[in-house]
Amino acid sequence: MAKIKVKPKKKLIDAENPITVWISVREYVEQNARQIGAIALAAVVVAAAFLAWTTMKARSERDSLNMFYVAMSTMTAPVDSKAPAAQTVLYEKAFTQFKDVREKHGSTASGTMALLYEGNCAYSLKKYDAAIACYKEFLDAAHGTLQYLRSAGYEGIGYAFEGKGDFKQAADWFEKQKNDTQPEGGSAASLNLARVFELTGDKQKACKQYKEFLEKNPLSGQKQFAQIKVDSLCPKKGK
Repeated sequence: MAKIKVKPKKKLIDAENPITVWISVREYVEQNARQIGAIALAAVVVAAAFLAWTTMKARSERDSLNMFYVAMSTMTAPVDSKAPAAQTVLYEKAFTQFKDVREKHGSTASGTMALLYEGNCAYSLKKYDAAIACYKEFLDAAHGTLQYLRSAGYEGIGYAFEGKGDFKQAADWFEKQKNDTQPEGGSAASLNLARVFELTGDKQKACKQYKEFLEKNPLSGQKQFAQIKVDSLCPKKGK
């Protein structure tokens, strides 16, 4: 029986024939010119948009930083200690300036930091609810390179609740400050907790926090103050 010859499959493009290749490519381009053009145009648009975005972001970062420094200069401007009304005026002005930074450049690092200082101004003006709102919004936004400032946010909320006379809430937030990963937050939190416990009349808890502060911060400038509190609040040995 004669063998059946199997015809080899015809190649779509004969690699050995450059003319065939060129014709095939030309036909493909002609047939798909609109799609190819659209893809190329999209790539150009995306590249242009990215370049514009990075340029605008850099400009926004610069502008927000300039606005932030202006607000900081206002907040820290020297005033006569005998004229508290002048200090209030500066805090009011700085509060508005930090708010402008946050509203116009909220996506920048300076815009996020502005929330913290907006809260500080509100606290100094005894606008405790406004301060708490700013600090909480700051904590929601402070990540990455601003992580180290989160302890200040917790502390700010604690102080604001303390200012409102809500010592339980204040203690809760100072506890969060204490549990924060930043080392400086823990030592300050111990003193903050001791203070609010002392204000509520809980001498045992206050004593414990002052002792803990002394144990963990033997070289602190507030060591003498904490020791005086331990001597006055903690039960003496043998009694």
